[in-house]
Amino acid sequence: MTLSKYFHEKLYINLFGKNWPMWLGAVLIAFLNILMFLFLMPFGGIYPAIADWGIWIYRLAGLNITPPWGTLTPPHLSIISIVNAGLILGTLSSALLSRQFKLRKDSASGYIQGFIGGALMGIGSFLVGACIFGGFYSSIMSLSLSGLYMMAGLLGGAYLGGKFMIWQAVREAEKMEFPEIADLKTIPEKKIRKTINYPLLGIVVTITLFVLASVYFLTGKYILGGMLLFGAAFGIVFQRSSFCISAGFREVFTSRHNEPMRNILLSLMIGAVGFTIIKANGFRPSDMFVLPAGFHSIIGGAVFGFGMVITGG
Repeated sequence: MTLSKYFHEKLYINLFGKNWPMWLGAVLIAFLNILMFLFLMPFGGIYPAIADWGIWIYRLAGLNITPPWGTLTPPHLSIISIVNAGLILGTLSSALLSRQFKLRKDSASGYIQGFIGGALMGIGSFLVGACIFGGFYSSIMSLSLSGLYMMAGLLGGAYLGGKFMIWQAVREAEKMEFPEIADLKTIPEKKIRKTINYPLLGIVVTITLFVLASVYFLTGKYILGGMLLFGAAFGIVFQRSSFCISAGFREVFTSRHNEPMRNILLSLMIGAVGFTIIKANGFRPSDMFVLPAGFHSIIGGAVFGFGMVITGG
């Protein structure tokens, strides 16, 4: 067996030829979060990054807006933005390498619903003070009461969102018509499209990712390089295992499928043990990532939960 054939059959096929079990993704995400917490901080900076990007766009448009949390760090030096850039590049690389990358179109109403759902998620994040990863996932691992409050809100919002999606599906089904099956000979043949070599593009994205990380390491910015790779690792695991917090809350109320939620709870239990050990040994402060808890956490979680369900993720 040649080296290239061994690499293709033993490594590439196992990693990108088939989807990973969801439970494996849950375990890997938990351990990645533990390692990232030990390295610097836990995963959970999507909401602040989007706020930073919005301010940068405003400034490019000539509007001088100052962020309420202090000085605005340039994008290439912002830890939160670097993590999210790694998350995007890792997800993109994994989707390309596994030949699962596809640009999908939607109807005008679908785009509007996605915009409304995204806006509700933004409002919910603002009320909680963190996104679903920081306000729920990493907060519960940190034994923060705010994480449980947000979880209660997420359950309520996901329930209402699930009811809305079921109503929407029934309404669309009633509009559907089922004409008689036409003669196959009358169906025009689809135009043959040029096949795109997605794995090759995935290799290019992966090389770009490591080049960027190397630049940070060679210039002495070790934390930024490390956080970029952590973000990429999260993106790869999310894409390969289909581990999705939104799906866990949604499927409980729509399809009654509880496997995603069981895997979320498994991941939380592993992470909580790891975070506790880290804090108990003094590697990180005991109050780190313990957010304020109150009704704002429940309300924000409910708004976020409804938005993420109607958006689809």
